[in-house]
Amino acid sequence: MNVGASTPLLIVAGTAVVVLMIGLVPDRRLAGRLPTLLAAAGVLATLIVIGVMWGDRQLSYAGDLYADRFAFLVDAVVLVATLCTLGLSWREPAGVDRRGEYAGLLLLSATGMMLVAGAGDLVVIFLGIELLSVSLYVLCAIEAWRERSLESGLKYLIVGAVGSSILLYGLAFLYGGTGSTRLSAIGQTLGTASFTQEPLITAAMALIVVGLGFKASAVPFHMWTPDVYEGAPTPITAFMATATKAAAFAAFLRLLAGAMPDLNSDWRVAVSAVAVATILVGNIAALQQRNMKRLLAYSGIAQAGYLLIAVAPGSVLGAEAVLYYLFAYLAMTIAAFAVVVIREREVEGGDRIDALAGYGRRRPVLGAVMTLSMLSLAGFPPLAGFVGKFLLFGAAVQDDLTWLAVIGAVGSMISLAYYLRVVGVVWLGEPEPGREGKRLPVPGALGVVALGSAAAIIGLALAASPLLDACRGAAQALLAP
Repeated sequence: MNVGASTPLLIVAGTAVVVLMIGLVPDRRLAGRLPTLLAAAGVLATLIVIGVMWGDRQLSYAGDLYADRFAFLVDAVVLVATLCTLGLSWREPAGVDRRGEYAGLLLLSATGMMLVAGAGDLVVIFLGIELLSVSLYVLCAIEAWRERSLESGLKYLIVGAVGSSILLYGLAFLYGGTGSTRLSAIGQTLGTASFTQEPLITAAMALIVVGLGFKASAVPFHMWTPDVYEGAPTPITAFMATATKAAAFAAFLRLLAGAMPDLNSDWRVAVSAVAVATILVGNIAALQQRNMKRLLAYSGIAQAGYLLIAVAPGSVLGAEAVLYYLFAYLAMTIAAFAVVVIREREVEGGDRIDALAGYGRRRPVLGAVMTLSMLSLAGFPPLAGFVGKFLLFGAAVQDDLTWLAVIGAVGSMISLAYYLRVVGVVWLGEPEPGREGKRLPVPGALGVVALGSAAAIIGLALAASPLLDACRGAAQALLAP
């Protein structure tokens, strides 16, 4: 069984159960901030354990779960996103009124994402996706006194159920065509026999791309994203935008590059087509947005397209680029959402772009955080977003997919219009009379998240070598037989 190899997963799941139990205690002094603090402690402990366990692949539960560098690196993205979300949620209405359930569900969702990252079996992948999804359905609707929050949870539930059903159908076809649910056995079967144009396997690949496309917010399966992002509590939106995307692309890489590398010539066509549509639709739709959360939703859709560019080659270089960009995207997105969370507390409708008019002049530090986020998302050097896109597009060029990299570059050029518009509003805009809002003190945890994310945007670019070495080792572990 080698249960010890699953220690990171068990710590997070165990902490989630403890936090949920504390939330049931009627004594508000005990169930006050303790759940959030315990959740943060559990996440930090798990990150330490991952650092200690970093090394060659171990198999747990008879091979159903991998404890390898790829799983650990994706786990790190998920756990850092969870920790940042707990910081963003400090003194948030949802986090205060239902602190035990809020922190517990957040950890359960992270547990599902870690299951997906380390999955060695189709059943484990599906269980992980369902665990992360069901927890997020509740978290989106946890502000039950807001109609938009309830609407967000319901929409995500309906669309998520459709996506999960399609994915399950694809996994069933893959099992039917290969006779196994174990990823290693599937890879061996597909590598020793000719499955090119096999109808069952072709249908399985198509359904898997569609099902995971829902989770990754890829076009044309993105329709839920803007409405759910806008209606959900802003910290939960930040968590979905970063951690869920990491889990979705971990599943993409595990299933396609890891288990079906010999069919790359077949599935790369579907992935490339989805990437092109996602980049163009995401960037063009973002041009029309007036709400910051919706803008970041369409921005996230476009970013998913850039990540798919590096998934298409199915190579070590492509997987390395995806892993690095997940860290960069985490820093960029959390920084932007941190400013939105702070502004929402100061003025009604603080998630609108015009609510940020002149904000940089009144609060220069927060204005600088938002500016760094927008410039990095746009791909300005020498920030992390530029390094990440360089790696993503370079992986495509290396595999003779230059045309795909060109489309990515065109999409980045289009994105300049809306990213720079936000920067212009922050520094040059004039707020409407009575819309300046109060200048409230920033809670310590929220300030640390905002400044830490901004520092990471710069640090991940200027000191990229250690992370790139780790990403390369993780990519090699993913593609190892």
